[in-house]
Amino acid sequence: MGQTQTMIAEIEIQASPETVRSVFMDFSRYKEWNKWKVEPADASKRPDELQPKDKLKVDLGTMKFSPTLLQNSTDAFEWHGNLWPIFSGKHEFTWQPSSKTPGGTTFRQKEDFTGLLAFLMAPGRSSSKKSLDNWEKFNADLKKEVERSHAQTRRDGLASLDGPDASSLLEKFQQPSPPVETLPPET
Repeated sequence: MGQTQTMIAEIEIQASPETVRSVFMDFSRYKEWNKWKVEPADASKRPDELQPKDKLKVDLGTMKFSPTLLQNSTDAFEWHGNLWPIFSGKHEFTWQPSSKTPGGTTFRQKEDFTGLLAFLMAPGRSSSKKSLDNWEKFNADLKKEVERSHAQTRRDGLASLDGPDASSLLEKFQQPSPPVETLPPET
């Protein structure tokens, strides 16, 4: 019924897919770095325990809804929200090894909208732009948090090393890199 509209927002993150998934799945810490709120409808379940058909409570700042979980795997987290036949959306979050950023991750949000009002999510429509802006803000906030926590973990690992070499290595790691000198062209 109606047409299907698809929206995609993706970002490159300088950390492994496992690290990105770990930060993404830590729903209780979202409030520290983003305005979104995602939680299991059953408060006794941890995010990593969620199974297909479990209900979620989601607040994206611009809308609140209670979707049904479709997938919770090492590669993806996906839900389905429904006001059938008026509007339905299948939203997928994925974290895959990046082909652009060595050792990094391509984080992607994708949603397929169907139903009588799916046309509202067509490219160029204000509702589509508002949603896409919200997703891109989440992606940027996730990137910032993942890269911040990843860098902190690396610094903590260096600080835990023993001996004088560890201290000098830690000092070098925490200092900015010296400027790169350019050589004049050979004649």
